[in-house]
Amino acid sequence: MIKRLTMPTVLAVVVMMLVVACGSSSTSPSPASSAAATPGASASAEASAPAESEAPAESEAPAELNLPAVPTGYTELDAALGADKPYEGKKVSIQTQWTGGEGEGFANAIADFQKATGIAVQVDSIGSSHETVLKTRIEGGSPPDMAALAQPTGVLAYANDGKVVDVATFMDAAKLMADFPSTIGLTSDGDRIWSIPTKADVKSMIWYPVKAFAAKGYTVPKTWDELVALSDKIVADGSSPFCASAGGPGTATGWQLTDWVEEVLLKTEDPQVTNDWISGKIKFTDPKIKAAFDRVGSLLFKDGYVDGGGPAIVNADMKTVMDPMFTDDTANPGCWMQKIPVWYGPDFFPDRRTSGTDSKYTIGDDGDIGIFPFPTISDTFKGAEGSADSFMVLNDRPEVRAFAEFLATPEGLKGWITSVGVLSPNVRVPVEWYADNYKLKVANDIASAATAIGFDASDLMPPEVGQGSFWTGVSDWANANGTNTDTVLQAIDDSWPK
Repeated sequence: MIKRLTMPTVLAVVVMMLVVACGSSSTSPSPASSAAATPGASASAEASAPAESEAPAESEAPAELNLPAVPTGYTELDAALGADKPYEGKKVSIQTQWTGGEGEGFANAIADFQKATGIAVQVDSIGSSHETVLKTRIEGGSPPDMAALAQPTGVLAYANDGKVVDVATFMDAAKLMADFPSTIGLTSDGDRIWSIPTKADVKSMIWYPVKAFAAKGYTVPKTWDELVALSDKIVADGSSPFCASAGGPGTATGWQLTDWVEEVLLKTEDPQVTNDWISGKIKFTDPKIKAAFDRVGSLLFKDGYVDGGGPAIVNADMKTVMDPMFTDDTANPGCWMQKIPVWYGPDFFPDRRTSGTDSKYTIGDDGDIGIFPFPTISDTFKGAEGSADSFMVLNDRPEVRAFAEFLATPEGLKGWITSVGVLSPNVRVPVEWYADNYKLKVANDIASAATAIGFDASDLMPPEVGQGSFWTGVSDWANANGTNTDTVLQAIDDSWPK
């Protein structure tokens, strides 16, 4: 019998260990996190969530629509879904980083809300330069009404500057705590809540061509040594083991390389090392952090492991870097493995990306492209990496409140979950919405097997480091094929806010 945790349970595990890390950062320029951001408080909030049978009587929502039943527990949302449509013709502008299939999934999630309320949600989807464009708009005094952001410290920094609306001023904080017990603390400050958790990701996965592996007699590696041995064999067979991008192009270049370092650290050191690194207690020049960099470099910068080496990683477009895996319909891959989160495929598979239609390539252990867990390194530490996005409210109007409240309901993500597939941090999402989704099952299995799951470290560091010097530093490091490690690590430490 296979043990499977439900997705909401897994996500509670995913973030719980790292909420402490966010709260422990005394050097962050953002507001201090509250006691709500501790594991104990999270567990208590989850335990206090009302059972479905204890909920007040609700009217039936149309079965064919992805809408919550009224009353929803949220004032403006109830009004918006009313028969008189008080906000019909109003517009809500939002900015996200979701393009391609992710953008399509989000559009599916909000389509019925727009039809039912008459509110037009204008989505500005910006890919690789999302954070930079958003910062320009916010600092320039013309922000969108709402914006998604993957970095909790970025949300807190904007809140500290008075740029974000406290959603607890119009939404029930206790209800938010019950529905998002393990994520709401990441962007909370005392009784103030600065964003609405929206989606979550598991990052500790490697995508590979299933049929080509079988044809070559390759075995999925379970340990680091097996990964190196397989890579050596692939090189000997005349190909490159890894499809690797730093995450660009654009100003977000670097984040995928930070993921590699963070992953290795979680698999070689006690989780507290990651916590202390996030808070600045442990420096980048610390031997434990340098060892993680060196291990990553020994793999990605080894001759032949990535076609073109480190500079090619920096210059590779995240959207197209996996294309060589599909050579001759995956029969003759030009690269064989890519570390990328759960959201990647089939959204960025070459045929879907260029045509916009469903991909002909199937995902699964018996399909064209499969996913295996990032191999273990230590027998003791078997951590994995996760992340999450949330929505800030930047302009306070009734129709904006209604849309924000909709996103806080399970139905706010249902259209995305059941179409493209995504993980929700809302613990009230029914398990059956995730049924028969291979990607989500793999993510679930990875989370279940991990000894600890760390929230993306760069997303919890001060923004000028996590999304600044760390991103640019690892890009400089890759461009030099790892020959400048000490210089890069010192430069990142020097950039830490005093």
